[in-house]
Amino acid sequence: MSTLEQGFLRLSSGLRLRFRQRGDEGPAVVLLHGWPQTGYTWRRVLSTLAASGYVGFAPDLRGCGDSDKPVGGYDVRTRMEDIRELVALCGLADAPLFVVGHGDEGAAVASAYAAVYPGEVAGLAQLSSVPPERRGGNTDWHDGFHRTPDLPELLIAPHLSAYLRHFFHSWTHDPESISEADLAVYVSALTPPGALRASLAPFRTSPLLLPVPPEVPQLVLLGESDPRFDLAALRGAGLVFEGIPRGGHWLPEERPDPVAAALMTFFGAHL
Repeated sequence: MSTLEQGFLRLSSGLRLRFRQRGDEGPAVVLLHGWPQTGYTWRRVLSTLAASGYVGFAPDLRGCGDSDKPVGGYDVRTRMEDIRELVALCGLADAPLFVVGHGDEGAAVASAYAAVYPGEVAGLAQLSSVPPERRGGNTDWHDGFHRTPDLPELLIAPHLSAYLRHFFHSWTHDPESISEADLAVYVSALTPPGALRASLAPFRTSPLLLPVPPEVPQLVLLGESDPRFDLAALRGAGLVFEGIPRGGHWLPEERPDPVAAALMTFFGAHL
């Protein structure tokens, strides 16, 4: 198995981003996490991709994990441009590039990459999220709560571990798939001063509603036990997706092997 490379790179804006990379050569796969996670969520998928001839690349988005947490720049377009520049700095821009986003946050950045630079993206995969036009205007309770300025930070910070545990346990098929050690990683990432504010900042920006051109191949993976979605209703509405059995919302950690297999089947069809 290839060695896990970890490090930091500074963008032209001065922003420093952390990344994890496995694989020495082959098609590149950019793996973007959602809230409240970091690139750590992709650790098992990275290993499988690298062992199968891909270069897996999982950054911490602006404001998350060990990446810098500036006051602004949390809109989707800016965060996408961060990742595009980071990909170029790591020398991955010349390889066939697949972009994968998990959750609404990661999927939004991944979709923006494919929408704005379709000629650079060999394929787009969205996990545990559906395209905005398929959401029907419905939002989860926490979306509105997190959009409220300042108050969520005051209420969440004293109970951070319990707050995150609620999401990880209630949105899984098997709550034990997110261990206490995993939870501690995410709690630690949100504990430093300013970290919780930065993680909530994307909720307080306007969405970038750009359609992904039809020439960009797309894959949607949804956990069959994800409580956020009515899969039968989505199928009835015409959404094409692949269901992951015994998977909840946190697919890269709950079901890393089926996720990696589905992704590589998709990639292989578009190389």
